[in-house]
Amino acid sequence: MLEINKIYNMDCLEGMKEIENNYIKLIVTSPPYYNAKDYSHWDTYQDYLIWLEEVFTECYRVLNDGRMCCVNISVIIEPRAKRSEESKRIALPFHFVNIMESIGFKFLEDIIWVKPEGAVKNRNGRFSLDRQPVQYKPNVINEYILVFQKPMKGLIDKIVRSYTGEIKQNSLIADGYERTNIWYMNPETKSEHPAPYPQELSDKCIQYYSYINDTILDPFMGSGTTAITCINTNRNYIGFELNKDYYELAKNRINKHIIDNNLQDRYSLIKELLR
Repeated sequence: MLEINKIYNMDCLEGMKEIENNYIKLIVTSPPYYNAKDYSHWDTYQDYLIWLEEVFTECYRVLNDGRMCCVNISVIIEPRAKRSEESKRIALPFHFVNIMESIGFKFLEDIIWVKPEGAVKNRNGRFSLDRQPVQYKPNVINEYILVFQKPMKGLIDKIVRSYTGEIKQNSLIADGYERTNIWYMNPETKSEHPAPYPQELSDKCIQYYSYINDTILDPFMGSGTTAITCINTNRNYIGFELNKDYYELAKNRINKHIIDNNLQDRYSLIKELLR
């Protein structure tokens, strides 16, 4: 069994084999983009979907019955190769739901993350000049946070009743929580990682779907955002990051956060994080 509160520089498919069945209380993650960044590439889109199915089948095994898997994912825009061709949009979130349901997950929520229009690529430049019908292309200001549940016997109340005392009381969600499935959040713009999700996204998912002392898994830890939330909210984490540079980035970021916030006592494994 892997140590908690640690990121592992390894393929998550290999790493999750070291995690016991039903051990993880929540999964929060964002898979690598399909051929959109310099750190991920598949020969075909179908290969990418097959790989996602392999990863989340293993996620299903390690996730505790009744618990949630939150996946930040977006429609893919493939730019046109030349002027005489069209760009292409691939409906990845909708294909992904089918994959997750085929694995056995139950679809729960489609949370829509809305970004400021100025933070996204402008797609309606030509239309704004000509205003011709059928040329219209809206600017894409949203991504999805798709929430799935591993089925369980009985109702969710059974999980709530399993927590008592201070853990239950200290896990209560404060006023100001999101009341709808439309979440307005600015993207992360200062990270050295090419595709980070904002800390606010991780904060909300982890606080809404887990309790203090739960262990959270992020199979694609990236720059360490999920781990930072776990540290701030008294959760434990296990993370995997295959890319050596991003693995080092995450470790250094976590180390700095622990030191800057005087959390050395709570995270006595800091030397392990830096190893």
